[in-house]
Amino acid sequence: MSSNNINHAKISDIKDTNPIKLEVSSKDKKHQKQDEIYHLINTENNKKKLSLKTKILVTCELSFLILTFILVFRKAMVFLLKKNTKEIDEISITPKKKQSLRAPSDLLNICICTFVRNQNLYIKEFIDFYQKIGVNKIFLYDNNDENGEKFNDLLKEYIDNNTVSIINWRGKNNENEKMMDDCYKNNYNKYDWLIFYSIDEYIHIKDYYDIKSFLSEQKFDNCECIYLNWLFHTDNNKLNYDNNTLQSRFPITELQSIKNDSYIKHFVKPIMKGHGLLFDITNLYKLSDNIKGCDGNGNKVIFNGNEIKENDLENNYIDYYWCKSTEEFIKRLNDINNEILKNESIYQYFSLNEINEEKINYIENQTNINLTEFRKYLNIKTDV
Repeated sequence: MSSNNINHAKISDIKDTNPIKLEVSSKDKKHQKQDEIYHLINTENNKKKLSLKTKILVTCELSFLILTFILVFRKAMVFLLKKNTKEIDEISITPKKKQSLRAPSDLLNICICTFVRNQNLYIKEFIDFYQKIGVNKIFLYDNNDENGEKFNDLLKEYIDNNTVSIINWRGKNNENEKMMDDCYKNNYNKYDWLIFYSIDEYIHIKDYYDIKSFLSEQKFDNCECIYLNWLFHTDNNKLNYDNNTLQSRFPITELQSIKNDSYIKHFVKPIMKGHGLLFDITNLYKLSDNIKGCDGNGNKVIFNGNEIKENDLENNYIDYYWCKSTEEFIKRLNDINNEILKNESIYQYFSLNEINEEKINYIENQTNINLTEFRKYLNIKTDV
């Protein structure tokens, strides 16, 4: 048999037919594995080889798609921005009502300064009210007589949690302006707003949950002091004190104030912006000619003496419970040492409330003050 006709068997064939396993060295295995890897790589590279023309076409198509995407995205963003800008503009000119409180309002730091003289019956109601609407600190100037009422024990809870601070002002009568001046100078650089209201004065802000959202309004940005009118509440024809809140006992307001022809309707009390220039407070109503004052709507306030030209008794004002019941008025009256001021208070009381014989008798019996003049007004004959 010729050598040219010799059939060479493959290794794979041998492995299949021959039960005897062939021994292959590690080195041969390594070279074999490398050959397989190189073969795979070359095969893949050959598959990926494209002509230059094809590459250019693919690149152009990809670039066109990317550019189209960018233009569409840009157009969509411009549309959304215009829409949002319109919505923001609409919100900026819409008054912030109860439904929406601006976040910055939470950052405001507000205090109230008030003097306290024989007010233990009402002081807790006052503190709870102003604490509830967002006042951070209440400074109580103890204006009682040296041996008069004390309220440290009554207010221990508030003092302990630092809601209330008591300033000793005992024995100093008729020094309300000095009290305000002292409180302002000690705290104007610590608080954003300082309120100067009495224990029987309760702020009424119609469209707001709390006082912080009210004072954070943009309309007060250029205002250094906010002046709000008094709205007097009558005695509601109650002769005697009862242990309920002022706001629940005396809902009826002075009729003349509603008619807008009361001489008291133009009196105001101030809320002063802090962190400003320091000045002396010498007037209980109009703080200074050198500050920019506005009303509760942000409008400029024009004064005529201690009164302002325009008033607002519908939206933002102060509920003033000066009268209370006849019994409580007499208690207030007996605390006045000046006879002229005492007579003025009686006239003011009867100018704000209904005059009747029952009240006249009650006041005369409790004070020994002759009220014949008011009996004449009622056409009541005086017994001689």
